[in-house]
Amino acid sequence: MIFSLEFLLPVLLVTLFVGILLPILFRNKEKVDKGPGLVYYKLSYRRKMIRTLTTIPLLIIIIIATSYLADLDAVEILLFSSVFVAMTIIQFLYNYIKWKKLEKE
Repeated sequence: MIFSLEFLLPVLLVTLFVGILLPILFRNKEKVDKGPGLVYYKLSYRRKMIRTLTTIPLLIIIIIATSYLADLDAVEILLFSSVFVAMTIIQFLYNYIKWKKLEKE
């Protein structure tokens, strides 16, 4: 089962490890502002903001698929969707503010 502890624990540990390690590795590196950039942590704040906007269609597909496959009721779908939308808005605003702040410097 996907929601078993034997499956979730290694996934969470790897996600946490990568989420901590990659920002440290790319902290003082040159940021990519033009051209392809696959590694999120290597992108400039402007490119991170653009990537956030381009992931919105994927976010919609994930919300629809999860609510269908997990057989959620209306309240659970609304809560699930609200969390994802709020995280996306916060991420977009954070990257926009940081981009404008760096642009002034």
